[in-house]
Amino acid sequence: MTTNLNPNLNHNDGLHLHRADSASVSVTFKGQGELPRLPIPSLEETLTKFSLVLEALQTPEEQQQTKEVVEELKNGDGPVLQKLLVEYERQGRENNTLGSYVESFWDESYLAPDQSVVMNLNPFFVLEEGPDPKTAKDPIRRAAGLTLASVKLASLLKHQTLAPDLFKGKTLCMDQFKVLFGSSRVPNEQCEDTVEVYPESTHVAVLCRNQMYYFQVLWPDGTVAVDETDIADILHAIQKNSKEICMVQSAKHALGVLTSLPRNEWAVARDEIASYSTQNAAALRTIDSALFVLVLDDYIPDDANETAANMLHGTYTLSDDDQQIGTCCNRWYDKLQIIVCGDGTTGGKSCPVLCCP
Repeated sequence: MTTNLNPNLNHNDGLHLHRADSASVSVTFKGQGELPRLPIPSLEETLTKFSLVLEALQTPEEQQQTKEVVEELKNGDGPVLQKLLVEYERQGRENNTLGSYVESFWDESYLAPDQSVVMNLNPFFVLEEGPDPKTAKDPIRRAAGLTLASVKLASLLKHQTLAPDLFKGKTLCMDQFKVLFGSSRVPNEQCEDTVEVYPESTHVAVLCRNQMYYFQVLWPDGTVAVDETDIADILHAIQKNSKEICMVQSAKHALGVLTSLPRNEWAVARDEIASYSTQNAAALRTIDSALFVLVLDDYIPDDANETAANMLHGTYTLSDDDQQIGTCCNRWYDKLQIIVCGDGTTGGKSCPVLCCP
C-alpha cells in the first residue's frame, strides 16, 4: 500500500523516538568492546603535523606567523589542553560513554553549522550501472532492486545478524550502522541540529515529482515484507499518481526543497508547518522515521559530470513564469537518499553524521 503524505490524510502516530542500545550483544556488534581505542597523538606530534599541513598553503610570512603561534601554544596552554584531552578520553572509556575522543567534536562540526547542508556538509555517491542489462536502464526496476537490497540490509541490522566488516582479518567498528537506517537530521531554532533514530521503522519514503509517499517494507519483527515485484508495482502506482497530481512540476509542491535552507530558517519553517495541524506534524514524523528516502527523478544526465552534479545538488532551472523547477526540488536532504534518474542512472546523498566517522 502506498500513502501520499497529504496533510489531509491520517498517519501512524505510534512511532517512538529513541536511539538503539549501544550495548546490544549481537553478531554485528559483538566485537565493539574489543576494538582498540583511537590513540591520542602527543602534543609535539599534533603541532608538527599542523605546521606541515599549513606549509603548502601559506606564504613565507604566514609560515613564520604559524611557527610563532605553535611555539606560543607549545610553551603555554598546549600542555594543559593536552592533559584535559587525555583525561576526557579516559573518563569516557571508563564510563563507557565515549567511543572515541573525536566523537562529540565530529558531531558538533557537522551539526552546529547554520549553513545549508547541500553543498557544505552532505556527501554524495554515484553507483555503477546495474549488473542486469535487462533492468539497468529501467528506472522503476532499477529502483525496486536497490530498494529491496537496502531493505534486506536494514533487516539484517535490525536482527543484528550482519557480519562485521573486516580489514586484514580484524573487525572494524560497526557502531555507525545503528544510525544508517530509520534516522534523520532535525533542525532546531538557534541551536545545533539533532539526529533522531527510529529503531522500529518499517517503511520507506518515496519522492516523485516533488510529492512524498511511503509504503511498508518490513514486518514489525524486522523481516522483509515485500519482494522486488511488489516494490516495482508500488513505484509504478506512485509514478502514475504523481503525474496526475502534478501535471506541471512546480516548487509550490516541493516541501523537500526547504531542507536545503540554512538550518535555522528550515527549523523555523518546519516548526510552523508542524504547528499548523496534527496531520502536518504526523507527516513530518513519517518522513523522519522512514528507513530512507527513495528519489525518482525524470531527469536523464548526458554524462558522468551531469550525473555527479545531479546527485550532489540536483538540476536547477526557471519555468516560463519564473518558478524554480528541477530535481533540486525533489530531495530531502535530512536523510539518506537513494536517487534514481530516468535512465536508471543511480546514486545518492547522505548526512555525514549518519554514516561516519
